[in-house]
Amino acid sequence: MRPNPPHARPGPFGARALAFSPSAGFFRQALPSGTRALLVLLLAGQFHAAPLPVEPGPFNLRLQSRAPQTERLQWEDVRVDPHKTAVVVIDMWDRHWCKTYTERVAGLVPRMNATLDAARKLGLQVVWAPSDVVDFYRDEPQRKAMVAVPNHPEPALVAFSPPQVPQGDYCECGPDQPCKSRKVWSRQHAGLVIAANDLIADCNQGRELLNLCQERGINTLIYLGVASNMCVCYRSMGMIAMRAHGLRTIFVRDLVESIMANGFDPARKVPDPNFTPAKGSALVQRFLEQHVAPSIESHQLLGDAGMLPAGNDHRRTIVFVIGDDEYSTERTLPDFARRRLEPEFRCVFLQADPAHRSELPGSEALYDADLVVLSVRRHFYTVPVMDRLERWLRAGKPLVALRVSAAPFAEGAGIKRAGEGLVVWRDFDQEVLGCHYNYYDPEARATGSDVWPVNEASDHPILRGIAGLAFHTKSWIYRVNPLEPGATVLLKGRWSNAKPEEPVAWTHSHNGGRVFYTSLGHPDDFEVKAFQELLANGVRWALQPTSSQP
Repeated sequence: MRPNPPHARPGPFGARALAFSPSAGFFRQALPSGTRALLVLLLAGQFHAAPLPVEPGPFNLRLQSRAPQTERLQWEDVRVDPHKTAVVVIDMWDRHWCKTYTERVAGLVPRMNATLDAARKLGLQVVWAPSDVVDFYRDEPQRKAMVAVPNHPEPALVAFSPPQVPQGDYCECGPDQPCKSRKVWSRQHAGLVIAANDLIADCNQGRELLNLCQERGINTLIYLGVASNMCVCYRSMGMIAMRAHGLRTIFVRDLVESIMANGFDPARKVPDPNFTPAKGSALVQRFLEQHVAPSIESHQLLGDAGMLPAGNDHRRTIVFVIGDDEYSTERTLPDFARRRLEPEFRCVFLQADPAHRSELPGSEALYDADLVVLSVRRHFYTVPVMDRLERWLRAGKPLVALRVSAAPFAEGAGIKRAGEGLVVWRDFDQEVLGCHYNYYDPEARATGSDVWPVNEASDHPILRGIAGLAFHTKSWIYRVNPLEPGATVLLKGRWSNAKPEEPVAWTHSHNGGRVFYTSLGHPDDFEVKAFQELLANGVRWALQPTSSQP
């Protein structure tokens, strides 16, 4: 049974004491003198006691799913009753047989702790559901409380039989796959915070969770954890089993992840420099949203609980990801943002350390970004870092990309991935930007380029203030043709009349999200008013919602 809500609990003076006036005979006779004095202060307004906690109430979530036949995104706003909802955390083990996957799981821990704090504040019951390692917690009160839940008859099954989730379970250290499969987990990750009122269940004993749901009247389960294509789906407490017993299931799409492969296509079982761990998670997410359960993002729970990292700053957040070794965008982009974007937007700058090119300090900011501005050249980030960045990019969210970002994560120009657990995304230019980057003419470095707006796009909002205005730039022309269907060219340019003109700025759509790219971005470009207008307009255009976004 749920305890009485705080407002229904007796106070320190009993349920009836405050109903009497201080002048009443009962007041003088029934209460001790010290209690009478305190009560007088309370009733006189001279003693400020801490307010009783507020009983959590319903809150809103926007669920994202995909149409069964077309995979078209669709959204539903639902009202969540916290008394009928629980959060289930699946198999956040301390170690995995793949050392890179171990690091990837660990990368979820800080955000997961924050999100679970928000869930508790919203009044949701948190249930930890590890498999194989539950004996580690056998003496913990949270485990004993779960075991003590009374047994109930098993709920009737409903008709639910989805297709098989995309499978993988390959090493994520890289295409050579050095890790060998073996059982190494002994507990949940030590960094996870288990609160006093949480419960610890055995993920292999689904009846424990069903008993809790029947005892508490819980009808909705929100899932976090790993792996989304294995345990989160197929364990006895997983989404498929619980939905088959009539419960509504939801997953937090940025706090679940699959284990698939890195540089290796698990379906065809061949090397593939364009298959990344986050691509595997994106494939599984699409499948789950289409066949198993709708999803939410962690910032929805944090926002409902008033716990977003930005606090009371309600400006939209632009995250600048900078890994540029040639054009000094670690200097020019922050200066541009201060002049042209603040105070309208909250700007966060993530700068790769030149001595540690595979790291990106502060990448947790990507969880709450509204827009990413990318200026990265051939950086191969660790799987946990790339998981945050690539998931954001693959989710169809708005992107503005500059110059070197034609090849942000691809090998080339003598630069290769070196080391285990790093990510290559070879076809980013084609998939996201909608172009085919093919370097440049070396002679163009000495001449710069002439650039002009395309007449057919003169009414485009990104060209506001510069339509019809040709200018010269020290940026040399990139060869990017052909563009993908659907790309809209805004600027063209050439460095020599003997060479063909090339697109210099265009828009594209990636998974329904707006993308603006320009091959401009030389340090001197930031002093050209036309370029400043172009980039500021591109940011504002990309942030506008589309018909395929909530």
